[in-house]
Amino acid sequence: MKSKDILSRVFEITRDPRDGLLFLKEFQSLSPESFAILYADSETIFESSEALFSDLKLLYQLDLFPFVVLEEDSFQYLKVFFPLEQMATNATDDKSLGFSYEIIAREKPLKEAVRDSIQKKKIPILLWNDETEKLEAVLDRCRSILNSAKIIYVSIDGPLKDPISGKVKSILQLENTFQLPAGFSITETQKEFVHLSEGLLSKIEDPKFSIVLTSPFTLLTELFTVKGSGTLVKRKNKIHKYESTDGVNMERLFQLIGESFGKKLKPNFFQTQFDVLFLEESYRACAWMQKTEFGYLLSKFAVNGVARGAGVGRDIWDQILENCNPLFWRSKPDNTINKWYMSIAQGIEKDENWYYYWLGVDRTLIPKIIELLQSQPEDFESKLP
Repeated sequence: MKSKDILSRVFEITRDPRDGLLFLKEFQSLSPESFAILYADSETIFESSEALFSDLKLLYQLDLFPFVVLEEDSFQYLKVFFPLEQMATNATDDKSLGFSYEIIAREKPLKEAVRDSIQKKKIPILLWNDETEKLEAVLDRCRSILNSAKIIYVSIDGPLKDPISGKVKSILQLENTFQLPAGFSITETQKEFVHLSEGLLSKIEDPKFSIVLTSPFTLLTELFTVKGSGTLVKRKNKIHKYESTDGVNMERLFQLIGESFGKKLKPNFFQTQFDVLFLEESYRACAWMQKTEFGYLLSKFAVNGVARGAGVGRDIWDQILENCNPLFWRSKPDNTINKWYMSIAQGIEKDENWYYYWLGVDRTLIPKIIELLQSQPEDFESKLP
């Protein structure tokens, strides 16, 4: 299957080609061994291995090689029900895993062994035994050595869901302990995921690190869409408020804004000043605010594409609402965020060039606010290559 056909198949499953390409580019920019660590428990392998292996096959065909951790019992099952050969030579054999793999020997240096496996176009698999090392310890050790920021816990129980609405609890931000909303009933596997998340996040300072619980039937949706398919747990985003450029890396900030909008900033914008800046500590999102006689103008609300699924934009928005009222802003008609803006704005006006929004303003000032927004210069030149 050609790479274009593989991508089409992935996007057919995820129904999200635009964000899918963004995530694929991000994954391909990483060192191959750092892409992701994937753990599937024995029950998942016993009952849903074909669904999981189908998605792993597509990742394999995209030259993405997750580091897979399996229980030894799981591998014994695979040897019984799947060919012993690491890659079946008969393409019609529907019990083939569909990809080449290699068992990583414990006595070898992990990073070198995983890199060697990937260079040979094989998915590296580590066999784990609970009697020799606890799951939290083995995942933390492997994450540290491979420098991976994502652990995927695959279970047939699937992600945590709201007991009333049945909707997936997509993001949980951890501070000290895992605080589940009242009324949540969880399975033993989900309980293990909760304890695992607490243990790992208590040790790992990297703000980009996350661990996600998802189903073997929706692995690609978790990886290639902003919304994802599982319950993602991460450290609470740290948002800093600045009222001057002291302590701000302006080059990184301008790069974030340009890449988030997919356009090149005009030179004049580099000379402008913010009155208030909300900035995520890793430069994954920001809000550039200017104070006017009518309230605060949200000049730029920029969120790195990959960070959109981590709740960073929402956290910055909460800071805006808490600190900057009244508030108004504008957005291009083709901006994909307009649907969300319309749901949270107090009011909206439109013309052929812009949509104008406001919150908490005196209605008598709306004509003047729109006039001010219309007078603002265009800050972008063109699409980035």
